[in-house]
Amino acid sequence: MRNIKIVIILVLIGMINVTVFVNPAISADIPEAKVDKALVVFYRIKSMKGGAIGFNVKQGEAAIGALSNGSMFYRYVEPGQHTFWSQVISQDAVTINAEAGKTYYIEGVTLIGLVVARPQLRLVEQSQAKAAIANLN
Repeated sequence: MRNIKIVIILVLIGMINVTVFVNPAISADIPEAKVDKALVVFYRIKSMKGGAIGFNVKQGEAAIGALSNGSMFYRYVEPGQHTFWSQVISQDAVTINAEAGKTYYIEGVTLIGLVVARPQLRLVEQSQAKAAIANLN
């Protein structure tokens, strides 16, 4: 019986180590926008409120990335109008008119409703976004 407990504990410790290895700390390094494309940075600050809820960010019908608690990803886009959206039960979207060579920051927030959390996407100023992203590590 004692050996079974030890094996279970070792397996759980191994799972924690694998999780840490698979999900390394997020790098706050944001590349420059390309001359012919815009850069869109999506991020979500770490928060206890809705922290266990993750959501996909989509453009059209395709998922382009996922925002979990304290995460970030970016995507280069062609100049022009782009709508990014997410849906758990209710849907939220943000539309930008992307210009080549510019960087846009979109923050994902989890709002807590009566029954379920729902995502919210909002365009954020560069200074505010960079300060928040620097704290993701």
